[in-house]
Amino acid sequence: MLQQERHEKILDLISQSGRVYAAELSQTLQVSEDTIRRDLKLLDDLKKLRRVHGGALPLQQEFQEYRDRQDEIDPLKKRVALAAIPFIKEKQTILIDSGTTCLQLAMNLPTHFNFTVVTPSPLVATKLMHHNNIELILLGGRVSKSAVMVLGATTNAMLRKIHFDACFLGVYALHPSQGLTINHLDEAETLNTIIEQSELVVVLGSAFKLGKVGTHKVCNSNKLDVLVTDANSDAKVLSLLQEKGVKIAICAD
Repeated sequence: MLQQERHEKILDLISQSGRVYAAELSQTLQVSEDTIRRDLKLLDDLKKLRRVHGGALPLQQEFQEYRDRQDEIDPLKKRVALAAIPFIKEKQTILIDSGTTCLQLAMNLPTHFNFTVVTPSPLVATKLMHHNNIELILLGGRVSKSAVMVLGATTNAMLRKIHFDACFLGVYALHPSQGLTINHLDEAETLNTIIEQSELVVVLGSAFKLGKVGTHKVCNSNKLDVLVTDANSDAKVLSLLQEKGVKIAICAD
């Protein structure tokens, strides 16, 4: 088997199972463990995976505080946000998460029918203050300055009293076998509570967020209903997510 074929197989196996072991790869690909170790080192150098003792894991998502990103202008995030708008219907109660893509969604919501928006994000709430057709509910609780949103027991208790027709969540890291993950435990727990209270779970994330993992699990992939992403997303990752029951919506170029 050629090196390129081995590399493709290794990456496929990581997408499917969330980790690979050098000894098992040696048997599966019928090459020595030394060859596998060299393959894993090269793929690690190319930032295709994360080499660990005995094997490899998906890439760990690089972390940047939301408060350091909130003023960035990214046309791609706006296109992803716009592609999520058809999932919002009249008279619904929806939740919009914190994050730069969700902020773009808030800035481009429909103005021709009435609905209710619940949000843990003061920034999202600020963008919606002057929308006459939107009933706005800002959740309470401890404010996370890094995530610019409310989190914790008070927030989660309030969330459990609300039923959402749909929630719209930003993606920190999404992997077919490892699910939706993030780097803060309190935020993971609040996002999980939102998902439990929602009929339709829509996640918004560009290709850069897919096939990667964070430290704390929010939920399994099969808890998600729709992924809105861009055309640069890895076809294999999207196919594996579809096998988990996730509908894929690709934004316009």
